[in-house]
Amino acid sequence: MIPCRSSCPHYAEGCHKTCTYWKNYQRELQDQQRKKMQWLKAQNEVCTTVLRQYLAMSRVRPTYF
Repeated sequence: MIPCRSSCPHYAEGCHKTCTYWKNYQRELQDQQRKKMQWLKAQNEVCTTVLRQYLAMSRVRPTYF
C-alpha cells in the first residue's frame, strides 16, 4: 500500500510513479536504510574483532618447560 494514499490531497491512481514528493520520500527511506546498514556493518566489525580477541585470550596454550 502506498502511504500517501490517505494523506495526500493530490493522490490519483498511479501518481506515485511521477510524484516528486513520493520520490523524495523513497530517497529518504533509501538513505535511512543505507545509514542503518553502514552502522550495522561497522558494529559487526567491532563485535567480530572483540570476539576474536577474547577467543584468542581464552584458548588453552600448551606450556613448554
